[in-house]
Formats: sequence, structure tokens, C-alpha cells
Amino acid sequence: MKRELLIAGGGFVLICGLLYGLSLVVAIHHVPTGSMEPTIERDSRIVVSEWGSHEDLESGEIIVFHADGNESNRLVVHRAVTYVSEGDDWVAALEGNTTDSLTCAEAVHCPAPNEGYITKGDSNPSYDQETGLSRPVEPQWITGTYWR
Repeated sequence: MKRELLIAGGGFVLICGLLYGLSLVVAIHHVPTGSMEPTIERDSRIVVSEWGSHEDLESGEIIVFHADGNESNRLVVHRAVTYVSEGDDWVAALEGNTTDSLTCAEAVHCPAPNEGYITKGDSNPSYDQETGLSRPVEPQWITGTYWR
């Protein structure tokens, strides 16, 4: 009986330790909009893994970030399309992948006012930097990546 209690107690402590350790590298986030449908449905809860570094991120990954780096802004869950340098005409670089004949002069954040990621919700017709949702997303604004 005593041995069984020790094993059960040890198992409980092990599970608690694993859950605590997992909480240090992943977080649960709510996605309130349908901007990432069909990949992520509206009102979904997603697991977000801890952000590594700029070198670890590949174009096409889904990132979680604060728009314009302002932590008081809600978190945005969108796809990182490409990385641009300050001053880049990112619209021309994405030619064929932008909204009907968009020009740099028509996009809110073009040329790029800073280096960072051009982002877009999968079901949105426009890039975030086209509409003014955010300047190009700097790596330090990213809180994590979507973990499937």
C-alpha cells in the first residue's frame, strides 16, 4: 500500500513537472476572427510555441505578433509571407501575389518603413502592410509561431 502511494505520488509530481515545463515553451491563444480560415477557424484556440529567432523562421509560417510592436494592441495571428529590408518596394517583389494591380504608392506601408515580415491572413484579400494593420513585423514583435 505504501509503495503504491509513493508510485502514485511520484507520478503526480512527474506529470505536474512536465506540464509546468511545457507551459514555459507553449501558450494557448484565441483566434477571434476568420482571417486565417480555412487553416485556423474563427474562435479557435491554438497552441503557440515559443519564438526562437529570425533565422529559424521560414516564409509561409504562421506567426503571432503585436501589430506595430505595441504590446497594448491585440495579438495578430497571420502568415509571414516574406522578409523585406527598410526602403524595399515589397509590392513589386510580390508581383503576381498582390491584390489586383496594386502599386507601392497605394499601400499604406510601402516602401517598407522598417525591415521585417510582410504578413497576411489566409482569407484576407490584402496584406497587413497594404491596409495599415501593421508596419512590416520586426522579429522582436513576434511572440511565437503556430504549432500544429
